[in-house]
Amino acid sequence: MAEAVFAQFLTGFSIVAILLIISLGLAIIFGVMRVINMAHGDFIMIGAYVAYVLQYYLHLNLFWAVPAAFVVLGLLGVVVEWGLIRQLYGRPLETLLATWGVSIILQAGIRLTFGPELRYVKAPDALSGEFPVPGSNLPFPYFRLFIIVLALVLLLMTYWLLYRTDLGMHVRAVNQNRAMAAVLGIDTRRIDSAVFAFGSGLAGIAGVVVAPIKTVSPIMGFKYAVDSYMVIVLGGVGRLAGTLAGATVIGEGETVLAFLFNNVIGELLVFTMIVLVIRVFPQGLFTIQHRRTENL
Repeated sequence: MAEAVFAQFLTGFSIVAILLIISLGLAIIFGVMRVINMAHGDFIMIGAYVAYVLQYYLHLNLFWAVPAAFVVLGLLGVVVEWGLIRQLYGRPLETLLATWGVSIILQAGIRLTFGPELRYVKAPDALSGEFPVPGSNLPFPYFRLFIIVLALVLLLMTYWLLYRTDLGMHVRAVNQNRAMAAVLGIDTRRIDSAVFAFGSGLAGIAGVVVAPIKTVSPIMGFKYAVDSYMVIVLGGVGRLAGTLAGATVIGEGETVLAFLFNNVIGELLVFTMIVLVIRVFPQGLFTIQHRRTENL
């Protein structure tokens, strides 16, 4: 029994990695723009279909799909931000409804183009097979290890962009105080567009790595989007450490508890835990301290 639980714990790391890739972009978008993007799950789905198209029509493996999905979804993010969201800043309800409309349009477009049938994407041959976990006889798939490594690389890349580049400094300035950042000469609209493109691109990469694990369908992204929002709520908005912590707790919690009980009870217990944590830490486990301004 203990060995089986440990096996599920190891499997949970790949789920954590997928949630981390999805939530990184979503956390930055929500932290900077305060936009609830209801189409984020469908961006994941589009990324999976990019992998499907490259594999079955262009005969390119999954390694090519990772940068391709990032570019395709990044461009889609720019279009959505420029053509729709930019007109609705400061109106959260309208933004939520508008992105929900984008979600419906994307799903309908995919159904019209590829049909409602389930599609399948194969992992690269180089990542087929398993290897024994050191210290035990448990096998661990190479593809799940690839997902974990990719998530760590994207986490480090995001950290570098945010804390080691001028663009990242501008993003953090807009996150802290948008009005002051604009006064100091930062083009907040350009920052919003770049942030939305980057977050959407990460969603596309997440869709690529999910595709060989789950079947590709027009509604595949919904559950991952819900889990990613729970990651942000639990970890706190605007902190990479919070995103990593939230993804770890939710990914491992759902995986292990689903094995011990069942999927429904596992999700219920994780959700109950999140509610209790938010009751004690209303802003999440990790938060950014903002300066208060007084009206003089």
